Amino acid sequence: MNTFINRMSAILFVFILIAVLGGCGKKKSETDGKDTVKKRAQDINKIRDSTDIYGTGYFDYKDTIETFHMGYNIPRDSAYKVQNLKAFEDMNLLIAKDSLNPGPYLDRGNHLLNIQKTKEAIRDYDMYIKLNPYNHSAYQNRGTAHERLKQFDEALYDYSKVIELKPNDTIAFFNKGVVYDAIENPWQAIKEYDEVVKRDPRLAKAYYNRGAAYERVADYDRALQDYEKAVQYNPKYKDELAKKMDYLNYTK
Repeated sequence: MNTFINRMSAILFVFILIAVLGGCGKKKSETDGKDTVKKRAQDINKIRDSTDIYGTGYFDYKDTIETFHMGYNIPRDSAYKVQNLKAFEDMNLLIAKDSLNPGPYLDRGNHLLNIQKTKEAIRDYDMYIKLNPYNHSAYQNRGTAHERLKQFDEALYDYSKVIELKPNDTIAFFNKGVVYDAIENPWQAIKEYDEVVKRDPRLAKAYYNRGAAYERVADYDRALQDYEKAVQYNPKYKDELAKKMDYLNYTK
């Protein structure tokens, strides 16, 4: 009898030992998994967001003939380019882990905008702004997305919100000017470009666009002055604008 009891006790001890060790292994595995997710989140958080990358400056002053008609409509966060798929996957992971954390929505929206998924980008910007309505970069980038879709009223609203949050934001004023150009309101476009050159008197693109707006309203003297400024600050415009300026001098 004692032998039977001893055997049963030994078997029971083995089962208990297996259960304990298995539980520890499972707990360790779960802990390792949580630590991995936490580490990835910490690594991603070290990446600067839009505002940090954009900084306190405005933008690169270098221009090209191919881009002078355009607004500054590249997302300010250049960390997530088309080829950076891992960063994109990390954003999905963070959003799945904590859907109320606003940061990943902004970063994923910027990535989507960079790969021309504009409507999807707007949805992410909408969610980010819902969670954090105080980041001017989010409104700027959403405005860019709306502008690309020719949703001009929405774009103007977003650019105005940028200015409300950051009154000296040159890009927002410039992009408002571009929108007013697009909807054929040159007088209002001129007012926006006025605000741009007040804040950044070296921006050749602003003088070019304002000159074109003055030309549309037949104010040729001011158009000429702005074209001359555009060439002064960006000589690449000279070949194109030389004939235009000769013509305006002839017609005025």
